[in-house]
Amino acid sequence: MKQVNALGRRKSAVARVYVVPGKGNIVIN
Repeated sequence: MKQVNALGRRKSAVARVYVVPGKGNIVIN
């Protein structure tokens, strides 16, 4: 999960998407 944290730091919006459980799918635009 360290990779997710790194992405979250660079993009707060991405961090929210990762933290919010929607469909269990991780999509990086």
